[in-house]
Amino acid sequence: MLRRNLEHHTIYQPKKQYTIGEELIFPALQLAPGRVVEQRPGHNPEKAPFDVIMVEMADGKRSEYAANYKWPHRLNDDNVLATLSEEGEQATPEQLYESYGARVAEVIDATLVKHSDFLRIANEWFLRALMAEVNIGHLNLAEAVLDMTGGGPLTTGVILQELGLPPEIAGSVQEISLNNALARDDRFDNVSLDDGTSAWFLRRLEPPEVRTIPASLHPTRFQGDKNISAELRALAEELDDELARGPDAPIEPQPSVELVLTFPHRRAGTLGWSSRVAAVLPSTNKPRLPINFQDRVTGKQLVVWLVRDGLYIYGLGEWYRQNDLPAGAYLELSRSAEGNVVLIDYKRRRPKREWVRVAASREGHLRLETAQRAVACEFDELMSVFVDSPTALDNLRSDHPRDVMQAVREAFPEIAKLSPQGNVHARTLYAVVNVITRATPLDVFAALHTNGAYVPVGDNYWHLSESR
Repeated sequence: MLRRNLEHHTIYQPKKQYTIGEELIFPALQLAPGRVVEQRPGHNPEKAPFDVIMVEMADGKRSEYAANYKWPHRLNDDNVLATLSEEGEQATPEQLYESYGARVAEVIDATLVKHSDFLRIANEWFLRALMAEVNIGHLNLAEAVLDMTGGGPLTTGVILQELGLPPEIAGSVQEISLNNALARDDRFDNVSLDDGTSAWFLRRLEPPEVRTIPASLHPTRFQGDKNISAELRALAEELDDELARGPDAPIEPQPSVELVLTFPHRRAGTLGWSSRVAAVLPSTNKPRLPINFQDRVTGKQLVVWLVRDGLYIYGLGEWYRQNDLPAGAYLELSRSAEGNVVLIDYKRRRPKREWVRVAASREGHLRLETAQRAVACEFDELMSVFVDSPTALDNLRSDHPRDVMQAVREAFPEIAKLSPQGNVHARTLYAVVNVITRATPLDVFAALHTNGAYVPVGDNYWHLSESR
């Protein structure tokens, strides 16, 4: 506006002479425009002769101003007006936006929300009158379309093909209108990726474990002092338990990662959405998101769910069973060329019988023993726990719930009796405690450190105190 006014108007300065009909702008009046309509001689005995011009402003009001006035005046100083000229330094639109854009956006949002003519979807505004009408019949048809595909996910564009909205309405407006209607209906769950592609799923056909955290993943927290040694704290970070990270913690993408399957996730058919795992997953802020995992060797794909509440990935139970994977197995996740597909594999080997740690429930307590089992994968010997009857351990967890300290007291002697020296590695203690109580490494190590019955003997091994 300033640039346009400068092209067609003269900047008013008292020292200049003007003609009737000349267009002026007035710096002292916030650059208001006006037109010279009359001119007469001015009179002041103390001043040299000058003129007086009558100016009609844009609002119709008229005012008089001095002209041909040679005496000193602030508006006669050309330096004061230099910033209004094309040669002066003006802020660029980008600089103005950086300084004031956020505040202006707040004001616009606050104003638009008060007017029913406008509709807000996510962070975008639309004229309600230009939206396509999506009625209950359309929504019922959308539900049927999703039902026929097992609940989804289907993109908005695919659903639209079956609804028959008026063809004269632009496709983009149709998508916006349908997205808005689906978002306001509790039958539909928005499972869109952050790439902007909208997709939907029927809530009633989502697995129950996606909407409710599985029992084996419900955490128990240690309420005591968590001031542990630097060695134990480093081990806790290395174990990378998903419950130890915030859902919004920054993640550095990686092409592939290796991790160890723990018993709570083996039992629930899930995988922890830890920092390490998040490095190969697509970015999302949705509460629930279905994506595809693909077996690297067989090429078979399976739908899994990223569940933000609980930070786990559901849908791997059948894959675990088919490959006979125990808790402690090494898994590998890798990015693929398709952003919505993640490759999954384990360290395969020829099956052979090995002496392993086996967990069972007897008389309402955890019992460990060493026995031979056929194993067809590489596994972490410190964290492996083989279980012949998972349901028995479910009962152990539900009938006699333990806090973290109780679980440490119960697990420590069971692990120690399997070692000739009676030593227990902190890594093993974390794995075994999680058979009966879901707890983070930090909570387990804090209970171990606080108890007083155990003493460190080096390399994260602990032993029952001689005094006990």
